[in-house]
Amino acid sequence: MNLSALLLSLLILAPVTTEISILEFPMQTRVSLSMGNKSRVEVERAGKVARVSIQMEGLTPLHRTVEGMNAYVAWAVSPEGVLDNLGALAVSGSKGKLEATTHFDRFGLIVSAEPHHMVDRPSRWILCKNDVPPGASAVSLTLGGFYEYLSLPSNTDAAPPIVMEARSAMAIANAYFAFRRADREYREAKAALDTMEELLTRNSSPDVLSGAANVAIRQAQQAVIVARETFR
Repeated sequence: MNLSALLLSLLILAPVTTEISILEFPMQTRVSLSMGNKSRVEVERAGKVARVSIQMEGLTPLHRTVEGMNAYVAWAVSPEGVLDNLGALAVSGSKGKLEATTHFDRFGLIVSAEPHHMVDRPSRWILCKNDVPPGASAVSLTLGGFYEYLSLPSNTDAAPPIVMEARSAMAIANAYFAFRRADREYREAKAALDTMEELLTRNSSPDVLSGAANVAIRQAQQAVIVARETFR
């Protein structure tokens, strides 16, 4: 299998677009938004940042509804289409919440299903986006360039979502031939992943396991970034 075929076997750019409502958030104001049923969003501009608070209900484990996806990730979208990964919702039962900041003063919000929470471009699984509050003005932005993942690790051993995030991050690094194109970053990611897997077999505490998984995800994503540059 050649390099292009290997990449295509894992991800492609999905030929889909979505309309985002871009809002302006004036200084020293608090704006309440909705992102669909059972959601509450508050945005407050303070200084050079906007604080974003998202609360959602009615969530289900992603791996049961979208195969290969493990994290609900929120994004701020600028009028120019620049994306700011705000982080993953912390999910407990059917509820999710996130407290984050962005330097954008005008933006829209989307939540997508992702293989891991450190991705730098959304998947095509856009689950919800902000509305336009009564009395607010907005501009519409057509956003595209979403990833479609065709083959990601399946959760066959009922592993915690954060473990699946790390495994998926490494699968994406492999698809980019990071073991050739980002040798140092890849080796660091592989070592971190092996450490996480060892901790999993030892039934380590969730905090310890999560910490190791996050290191593996971060290193694998860095390997992807470095390897991706070689295609340009």
